Amino acid sequence: MTRRYELDWLRVLLFALLVPHHVAVGFVDWGADIYQFANDRLAGDGMTLFIYWSHSWRLPSLFLISGVGTWFLTARGSGAGFMGRRLLRLLVPAAFGALAVNALGGYAIARMTGDPGSFPAFWRGWLARPEPRHLQHLWFLANLAIYTLACWPLLAIRNRLARLALPPPVLAAGLAGLAVLAVALAKPHWAAIAGDGYQFGYYLVFFLGGLLIGARHAAVLGWAGRRAWALLAAAVLLFAAKVVLLVLALAADPETGQALAAGGWVPAGRAPAHATAFSAIEALTAWAWCLAALGLAARYLAWPGRALPELSRAVFPVYVLHFPLTLIGLALAAQVAAPWPLEFLLLLAFVYGASWGLWRLADRLGPLRYLIGGRPPRCVRVK
Repeated sequence: MTRRYELDWLRVLLFALLVPHHVAVGFVDWGADIYQFANDRLAGDGMTLFIYWSHSWRLPSLFLISGVGTWFLTARGSGAGFMGRRLLRLLVPAAFGALAVNALGGYAIARMTGDPGSFPAFWRGWLARPEPRHLQHLWFLANLAIYTLACWPLLAIRNRLARLALPPPVLAAGLAGLAVLAVALAKPHWAAIAGDGYQFGYYLVFFLGGLLIGARHAAVLGWAGRRAWALLAAAVLLFAAKVVLLVLALAADPETGQALAAGGWVPAGRAPAHATAFSAIEALTAWAWCLAALGLAARYLAWPGRALPELSRAVFPVYVLHFPLTLIGLALAAQVAAPWPLEFLLLLAFVYGASWGLWRLADRLGPLRYLIGGRPPRCVRVK
C-alpha cells in the first residue's frame, strides 16, 4: 500500500494545533471556568475568536484523521488480535496519563486555587480518589477506544467498503448530513464539555467518516485537492455565519446564547432563536474545515520530508504530555508581570520543547515508552 504522506503531515499538524489552543484558554477571562485559574494578563476578544475557530473543527478533525488511520491499520487484519492491540495502545496511555502525568497538571491547579501541600501528599490523594476529571484531555483516547469497538463490524467488511466506489461528493454530502442530524437531534437536549453529551454521537460520525474516507482515500484526496480553495472559502463563510448567529443570541440573552453554544437548552427551559439553523451550521462548518484541510494537505503536503518519521512517532507521546505541561506553564506565567503576547509565545515554546524532551527521554527507556504512547523507531504507526 502506497503511504499517503499528506495524511501523515496532516495528522502531525492537527495534533500540534492542540498546544496553542490549550495555551490560549489560559489567556481569556472565561478560561478560569475551565482551568480554575487564568493568566494575570488577558488577551481579549481576538483570542476568544481564535479559540472558538479552532474548537469548531479541531476535535472533529482529530477523530476524522484517527478514523482514516484506523482504516490503514486494519490493512493486515481487523480480528480480535488487532482489537486487543488497539485497545491496549489507547487505554494504557490513558490510564497511566490519568494516574501519573495528569497529576502534575492537577497539582498546578491546586497550587493556583489553594494550598495543596507537598506533591507526594497531593498525588496520594489523587490516586486514592480517582475521578473522571482526572482524565483531563485524555478523554479523547477513551472515546476513540469506544468508537473503534462500535465500528468493529465495519472493519470486518473493509474490502467490501473499498469496492463501493461512492463518488467523493456523495460520500461527503452523506457524512455531512449525518453530522447535521447528530447535532440537530441531540444538542437541544444534552450539553457537552469534553466529548460527552451531544458530542459523543457527533464525534462518532467523524470517526466513522474517517473510516469511509480511508476506504476511498485516493479518490477523496484527489477530489478535495482539486477543490481545496473552494472548500476553504466555504469553511470560512460557514464559520462566519456560525459566529454571527451566536453573537446575536448572546446579545439577545447571554444565558440563552451560552446554552446555544454548549447545548441542553430544552431541559434548561430556553428557546434560542435559529437553534436548528445554528446546529446545522455547526456540523457543516466542521465538515467544511475538515475537507479543506484534506484538500490542502493533498495539494501541498504529498511529500515525505526528512523530519516526518520522527514527528509522526512523537505525535502520540506529545499529545499525552502536553496538557499537564500547559497547566504548569500557565501557573508559572501567571506569577510574572509581562505582556501577554510574550508570555503566550514563551509558553508555546515551553510546552512544545518540554513535551518533546520528555518523549525523547521516555524513548530511551525501552518498553516504558509505551506508557505514554511511544513506539520504537522502526514502528511508525498512525494513531
